[in-house]
Amino acid sequence: MQYFKYLNPQRIDVLGNLKIRYTQAIALNDPFEVFPAIIDKDKDWYMRQFIARIEAEAAEIDFRSPVKKKQYIRARKKDFPNFYRCYTDEKWLFEQAFSIVMLDANVQGYLSLSKTDKNILMWSHYAQNHEGFVIGFDASHSYFDFGMTEVEYSDQRPYLNPLQGKQDASLFYTKSTDWAYEQEIRKSMAFVERIQLENGNTFLPYPDELPDHTDEVYQKVRLFDYPKDAISSIIFGWKSTDELRQSVIKFLEEHGLSSVKVMQAIPHPRKYEMVIKEV
Repeated sequence: MQYFKYLNPQRIDVLGNLKIRYTQAIALNDPFEVFPAIIDKDKDWYMRQFIARIEAEAAEIDFRSPVKKKQYIRARKKDFPNFYRCYTDEKWLFEQAFSIVMLDANVQGYLSLSKTDKNILMWSHYAQNHEGFVIGFDASHSYFDFGMTEVEYSDQRPYLNPLQGKQDASLFYTKSTDWAYEQEIRKSMAFVERIQLENGNTFLPYPDELPDHTDEVYQKVRLFDYPKDAISSIIFGWKSTDELRQSVIKFLEEHGLSSVKVMQAIPHPRKYEMVIKEV
């Protein structure tokens, strides 16, 4: 099995330098990356959450009698209108949702790969109208033993629940069904040092304050080394130039990768599909 990275001709440096970009979610071409929807629940749902919250508060207090506890709960219920108004404020909810995108951009990036090398749209969009090339990576290489997530496609956006601190992790690997043709699998890379917990887990430390929203911070190009022996194939686009092909072959030879399979994607003579043939 292979994972494929579609590249335009100008990205020949990915092969030449053996460095590849891990892109912040905000700089990707899907505006909904890591961007949760605003929660949409009725008033009864909020009331149930509010009652559960004040009952949990009451359980932590050492009341002198059950009557005092009931009085406390009754008094706290009067705060529900303020609670409801606060947690249904769409402007505030939107700001909270978008802050996740900004926080994420500070601590990690993503390498978007595909499980297919034959998709016509992928060749058109990411390989400059079939003029670019694709690097095929060996999916069994140890480089892909960590940080890998297969993207799920859904008509429903994961939503931000402002009443809980820990959010649904599906936010980081769910995209609209509009993107399903990409068959994406992604690898994440931390921009900051992970903190080790006593239970063996790790987490990424988010900044206490978000820096100003500037391209320097959120869209800075961050390149990381990747192992050359993870490369298993190179596929040229149908419209790739002789210059590109010669440059790729030269880099393969310089890196001692002459045994890597070199192929080309060409249009099927009868069907709407690309055919991969060895060069």
